[in-house]
Amino acid sequence: MYLSDFTLDSLREKVENDNSFQIIITPVFPRQFENVSITANQLHDALELEGYSVLLDDRNQKPRNMFKVAAFLQIPHRITISGRSIEADVYEYFHLETEEFCKIKRENILDFLHSKINPTSY
Repeated sequence: MYLSDFTLDSLREKVENDNSFQIIITPVFPRQFENVSITANQLHDALELEGYSVLLDDRNQKPRNMFKVAAFLQIPHRITISGRSIEADVYEYFHLETEEFCKIKRENILDFLHSKINPTSY
């Protein structure tokens, strides 16, 4: 799902009634960097195919603002994609509850998330 698909009320209802989302993808300036937008959409689609409940913040906000929304919605797993992370062939992972931060090779992201999250647990 995309953040822009929601109104404030529908987002609040989703969070309150459906146990929210498991993962949020926060692309850094996707409208300025097409490769960031493409990569974020590809990851979003791949994660949804794996059965995860994923929210893609597609609002083109500053990273700090996207991180605040993710924390406010209490989405436990955040994946950030930037031009730099694409060049380094990694995704930046952050776990809200433990504050674990690490960089994961792009080809290893599904295995990494499977070790952290059960797709059917939400």
